[in-house]
Amino acid sequence: MPKKRTNEDPVLIVKLQKGLADRQRLPLEHVIRVLEEVRQMVADAGRELQQSMGLDRANGDFGLELLAGADGVVFRKGSVQAQIAVTTNVETGILAASKIVDTINSLGNKKYAQVDEADRQIIRRLNRIASIQETDKTEMMFSVRRPGVRARFAATFSEVAIATASSMQAPVFQMEDMTLSGKLCELKDTHGDDEEEKGFWGELRRDNGEIWRIQFRPDDIQDAAQLFRKQVRMTGTAKYYRITAPKLMVKSIALDTDRDYETAFDELVGCDEKIYPGTLSDVLRDLRGDD
Repeated sequence: MPKKRTNEDPVLIVKLQKGLADRQRLPLEHVIRVLEEVRQMVADAGRELQQSMGLDRANGDFGLELLAGADGVVFRKGSVQAQIAVTTNVETGILAASKIVDTINSLGNKKYAQVDEADRQIIRRLNRIASIQETDKTEMMFSVRRPGVRARFAATFSEVAIATASSMQAPVFQMEDMTLSGKLCELKDTHGDDEEEKGFWGELRRDNGEIWRIQFRPDDIQDAAQLFRKQVRMTGTAKYYRITAPKLMVKSIALDTDRDYETAFDELVGCDEKIYPGTLSDVLRDLRGDD
């Protein structure tokens, strides 16, 4: 039997104000995209919280449901706003929503301190919302209303917060002609986290556990498809970011051949035999402490 919903459910309020929202109407696609990003932010923050609590199934599902008013209207006056009920795993759901409020307020105060993966996910999704706000000249207010509590826990994704979030997703360091090797594990014909850069993307997993986002040129699609799930060697422009995985803009890609470590050692010994005496086997034996 379905759970009966009551007015005792905590409510998340997403309000789009100013700009086009002052007409009390907005492009449907934009509203849906904002609500979907909010849903995903709650799920991302929720999963992080559930994992920290030691839950085996950290799915970030809080039974979010759109609420309609007495007249059946989903979106309310006051620009355009939607109310979303938290119906399951309520306490964790409130904590997840509160984390979003804290992040937005920290961005607005320019005092943001990154602490976990949920923060990075929230900022990336806020940057996507920012692109919609820029188009519609709107401003998003996100708040949490709890049963029996008069005051709302709220934050406004203002111009200052947008600027801070954007700066955190901008590259902080760039290196030309960097070569990486690893397994090409994912290919997708969509953009990465950088909204302004669209195209053909992939994921490279290095032997040391690092995960790199790979941006291919359109002409690389056949080579990349043939090398999918294989050990590859790539050269290109590397960009490092504060809140997301580093990215390599590929200039060349090839199958990574097996390395001949003994030959490489012999070449190194030839450079300075005093530092590296003996053969590779001798060095390995010394490292292990074998007699």
